[in-house]
Amino acid sequence: MASLAWALEENTRLFYESLAGMRPGTGEAELFMKLVEAEEHHKGTLASMHQRLSDKGVERFHREQTVPVLEGGVLMEEALAWAGDKPSRKILAASMGFEANAYDRYLKMVHLSEDEDAKEVFRAIAKEEKGHLKKLGELLDKETGKEG
Repeated sequence: MASLAWALEENTRLFYESLAGMRPGTGEAELFMKLVEAEEHHKGTLASMHQRLSDKGVERFHREQTVPVLEGGVLMEEALAWAGDKPSRKILAASMGFEANAYDRYLKMVHLSEDEDAKEVFRAIAKEEKGHLKKLGELLDKETGKEG
């Protein structure tokens, strides 16, 4: 579970980094770069836990992927192509969907894991994903208010 989560976090990190580059100098870019940092933190936490529980590298799912996939099974290439000409509110809404999927996945991992330390890690990351949802929602509210 930790290896899969690590791969999804890495792909999401790459996605947010690309989005920040597509909209330099905006509030969105700043938020996306903060999310990049958060995904790096999640990867580190997952790698530490995985190292304690397994003798296999945490990066294995990421290395084995032929095409990067985001939360919810969305292909990164398609998501970035879609985001290219979309207004900010649509990109923020899609990003909220990815974060909601991540939050849900970590809650499921809490219930599926038999290791209490792993459960605690998954709970902590779920809480952070919920915070990401809140920040994206606040920015989306600002964007929607501009249009209204």
